[in-house]
Amino acid sequence: MTRALVLALALVAAPQLASAQVHVYVPGVRVNIAPPAARVEVRGVAPSGNHQWLGGHYAWRNGAHVWQGGHWALPPGSGYRYEPARWVNEGGRYVFFEGHWIAPQITVAEPVVATPPPPSEYVVQTAPPEPIIEVRPSAPNAGWVWLPGFWHWQNGRHMWVAGHWSPPQAGYAWEGARWQHFPNGWRMVPGHWRR
Repeated sequence: MTRALVLALALVAAPQLASAQVHVYVPGVRVNIAPPAARVEVRGVAPSGNHQWLGGHYAWRNGAHVWQGGHWALPPGSGYRYEPARWVNEGGRYVFFEGHWIAPQITVAEPVVATPPPPSEYVVQTAPPEPIIEVRPSAPNAGWVWLPGFWHWQNGRHMWVAGHWSPPQAGYAWEGARWQHFPNGWRMVPGHWRR
C-alpha cells in the first residue's frame, strides 16, 4: 500500500458560488481485524504557538496494525485544521482513514461523489512551498525509517501530507516525494522504496 493520500473532491450545487460546499472523500482501508486500544501519549510542550498536536493512532501498514506516535506539526497554512486518523466499524469490518490537513474553506462531510484518483504523473504551474519542518516523534521501534512529509497537489493547490515512521523494507531505501521543475511546469515524483 502506498503512503500517498488520494482525495477526491466534488462541488455541491448551490445558488451562489460563495455558498458552494466542498466535500472531501478519503478512501479507507478495510480489514477484518479490529485495531488495538489507543496508547496513552504524553504531549511535550509545543515548539511554538502555531504547532498543532497530531495524536498517535494505529495505522494499517504491511498487513498489520502499526502504532504511529503523536507529534507536533505546523499546519500548511493559516486556518488549516487537522482531521485525525480514525477507525470506523462498518458491519464487523474495520475501515481506516488516514489523517489529513483540511483547508479553511473545506468542510468534511460524507462523500457525495467519488472520482478516480489523479494520474500518477501530472504537471502543475504552481511551485510547491518550502517543506514544513516537522517535529519527529520517537521511532516506535528500533530501525524504523522516517518517511518525511511532502506537498501533494489537490483541489488546485498544494496540500501538506504529514511524515510518519515506517518499518524498514529489507534491501530497500526510502526515496522521498519531490517536485521537479520542467519547462512546462512542476511535476511530482511520488515517494517510493528503491533497491
